[in-house]
Amino acid sequence: MVCNMLTHYCRTSYIISQGVQKGKGCSLVLTSCSLLDDSYYVQSIDNTFRTTPNVSIVICTYGRPESLNETLTSLTKQTFKDFEVILITEKGDLSKLREYGLRHARGSIVSFIDDDVCCPPTWLEGVVESFREGVVGVSGPTIVPKEYLSNRDIFKFRWLKGIYDWLFLDGKDSKPGYLSSCGTPSLASNYPNKKVSCQAGYLEACNMSVKRDDAIAVKGFDGSYISTSEWCEVDLALKLKERGKLWYSSQALLYHKPSTSGIYKSRLSTYHRWQNFIYFQKKWEGKWIQKSLKTYTYRAWVWIYLWMKNKQMI
Repeated sequence: MVCNMLTHYCRTSYIISQGVQKGKGCSLVLTSCSLLDDSYYVQSIDNTFRTTPNVSIVICTYGRPESLNETLTSLTKQTFKDFEVILITEKGDLSKLREYGLRHARGSIVSFIDDDVCCPPTWLEGVVESFREGVVGVSGPTIVPKEYLSNRDIFKFRWLKGIYDWLFLDGKDSKPGYLSSCGTPSLASNYPNKKVSCQAGYLEACNMSVKRDDAIAVKGFDGSYISTSEWCEVDLALKLKERGKLWYSSQALLYHKPSTSGIYKSRLSTYHRWQNFIYFQKKWEGKWIQKSLKTYTYRAWVWIYLWMKNKQMI
């Protein structure tokens, strides 16, 4: 496993220097030199003299230097300053990579974001303030700007989203952080809406923050989710719900700009996505997911969608 740890700092620093390990699928982290010199102190994850910040931000990145640069730049402007950034650049199962970040984080709060998000200056402050007694996980709006909506099929085909909401979301498609009885997540967090803060049913994959000790206590991310590991984040959220509350906070807002570069190509291989989906469904069946006609219809919907995606019909 190869990663760099970036501590938010205000002195001249080392430029990221990371070798590519043969056969490990690792990549160089490419960002602007001025960004690093002005904003981060760069050191190895194994540095015994690492400080202990309040928050560790884990970013798994591969082949997206432009969007990563925007993400890191946005983090330098945070009003909350006590954080470290752990970059993980190995190509592998996302569930295992995120688990590695969780285990090596030193912050009491660990935030997982994608390498194609932009965090407004008050994002991290909003995350920290949203943790209160009994709260073990925090998520917030993941607004997709209009010009990026076409990068996701569910938004590209409006009729598809309309049917999806009507069939599977129990009439609560406008409620962010909602997870229906058949295991369907609401997409409401992706759209600008009223300032809503409420208890959540799951945490958004590109904007999820957890109490480190609680996440480790429930054994973290399940390594059975493979490749791009869809559903591993929802899986962790459901395990955390057994220890406390999940909270959706309008203060923890970021902008998600879905990228079609880098690891995105792995999403075009849809067999592993079905494996991840059905594993999640079977694992939580009878507890958070109820057996019903709607549940089996939802599974058929996902299978047909992935089959059509594999055949390049959509």
